[in-house]
Amino acid sequence: MTGTANPPILVGVDGSPASLAAARWAADAASLRRHPLRLVAAFRWPAQAYTVEPRGDPPDTEQIRDDARRQLAAEVDLLRTEYPNVTIDGDFVEASPARVLVERSRDAALTVVGQRGVGGLSGLLLGSISAQVAAHASGPVVVVPATENVPPSGVDRPVVVGVDGSTLSGAAIEFAFAEASWRRARLVAVHAWMAPGSDRPHDRVPLYYNLDEVAEEERRMLSESLAGMRAEYPDVPVEPVLVHGMPVPELLQRSADAWLLAVGSRGRGGFAGLVLGSTSRSLLHRAPCPVAVIRSR
Repeated sequence: MTGTANPPILVGVDGSPASLAAARWAADAASLRRHPLRLVAAFRWPAQAYTVEPRGDPPDTEQIRDDARRQLAAEVDLLRTEYPNVTIDGDFVEASPARVLVERSRDAALTVVGQRGVGGLSGLLLGSISAQVAAHASGPVVVVPATENVPPSGVDRPVVVGVDGSTLSGAAIEFAFAEASWRRARLVAVHAWMAPGSDRPHDRVPLYYNLDEVAEEERRMLSESLAGMRAEYPDVPVEPVLVHGMPVPELLQRSADAWLLAVGSRGRGGFAGLVLGSTSRSLLHRAPCPVAVIRSR
């Protein structure tokens, strides 16, 4: 992110229910954080307009542009009515939506996308645009499911964060504490651990280990990972959760009614060449709440 004094929260919109849910979530976040909100409608000409009916009349390009601009203006007006304290504008761009959002994320405080847009196949929970943005954008990305509704203030919903001791997990913890403080919510910090194993090729797995000793080491790591942010955010109630098991099912179980689930883009066991680790990728497909994927800028 550049040195903009108050950078906008960026949200991609396309008129789908998922994008409207994402826009409302982003407006709520902008209200809490006191950031402006920018809706971006990046329009890519549909290939089927030229290939499905090769002998048909060419599409009315001006009409298509006008419809897209009107749809964007209507969403901006709706959100201005619902969130009068937020400065909201819209930007219509003729370009690949994923590329535009990734490029503009460099100057955004936060980038928000719907889980699946108008071009998504009904069998897929995560659309190609949201997957590309989550994998390649600068800074934090929040992917919002179409079923997400912003409830009234005062509803007891936690913020959940996955903890694994990695650098990006530390960034996710910082993001989650700030989110919980803004929402006056409790923070559930989940560390799911497995028996010692190999993270990299040619690592040697220990022949013997004491399970109680390993559990105590993991408990210490969880406590130390949270200590700094606990001191910085004394207003946030924290519930540390240490479980022996796989991280994805444990995080899914505890995020069923969450405001947000925050995870690092890759954990301590991830391969350096991967932009998204297996845990973050699985949660983006399956989580019932908004998922924040945190990476270094």
